[in-house]
Amino acid sequence: TVDAYTCVSCKDTEWSEEGSTSCILRTVEYIAFTDAGAMLLSIGACAFMGLTLAMCLLFATNYNTPVVRSAGGPMCFLILGCLTLCALSVFFYFGKPTTLFCIMRLLPFILFYTVCLACFVVRSFQIVCIFKMAAQFPKLYSLWMKYQGQWLVITGAFVIQGLLLLCGYCYGPPMPYNERFWYPDKIIINCTFNLKTTAGPMALLVSLCSLCFIFSYMGKDLPKNYNEAKAITFCLLLLILTWIIFATVYLLYHDMLIITFNALAVLSSLYSFLLWYFLPKCYIIIFQPYKNTQQYFQGLIQNYTKTISQ
Repeated sequence: TVDAYTCVSCKDTEWSEEGSTSCILRTVEYIAFTDAGAMLLSIGACAFMGLTLAMCLLFATNYNTPVVRSAGGPMCFLILGCLTLCALSVFFYFGKPTTLFCIMRLLPFILFYTVCLACFVVRSFQIVCIFKMAAQFPKLYSLWMKYQGQWLVITGAFVIQGLLLLCGYCYGPPMPYNERFWYPDKIIINCTFNLKTTAGPMALLVSLCSLCFIFSYMGKDLPKNYNEAKAITFCLLLLILTWIIFATVYLLYHDMLIITFNALAVLSSLYSFLLWYFLPKCYIIIFQPYKNTQQYFQGLIQNYTKTISQ
């Protein structure tokens, strides 16, 4: 108040209690790297990177074995490398937000997760093609093999997603802003989220997820060691469930907890593929080497051939 009869409004950076005669500075809050949740998620991201490196080394030393070949061969290293780059996004959710931090929260995750999903789409399609389509459409199969169709699809998905992100960020890049609406006594520093700039990249991710589901379903009855339908489907279900939970929390709560949940959703999306797709293959290589032989795989193929011929 100016005097006993005249009131003035507090500044945007200030607040006052009901009946108060003075304004108090709002506390400015963001998730620091020393926050307990930030430290746990950072450790989780570092552990994730360590696991991907260990799996890369394991696959490299067993590169010519059937399990590594059936999992995608060189494509495994591309997926694991892209998952590692995706994990970098987690670290940018903590600390005082800047324009760079806001961009890097989404850019590595969306761009390189697109490559991962494209690899799974191609891998699922290749297996279905070998077992079910090669005999029916030999010309299509020969063209796919001749022109390295899998790498064309992966490169195309990467380039398209990169262009969509570039256009989106040129149109309206995410920026740090001060959230003053929900809490009168504090200011939460967060990043803006523009649905128009992310609609295209998200649509591409959804399309790739849908294709993964379709090809996984088509290959559900393939030989066990070649049948990745269950693993990929379960990974995708975990991915969808994770982001449904995050979207629900995002709509209901407006606290710094949302930022932590966002980082957790990113990390969960990465672990879903690492634990449910790659870990079982590592288990076979280390603990069940008898299943990692050419004879074992040929036996599965022969049994499958007998089954479909009956």
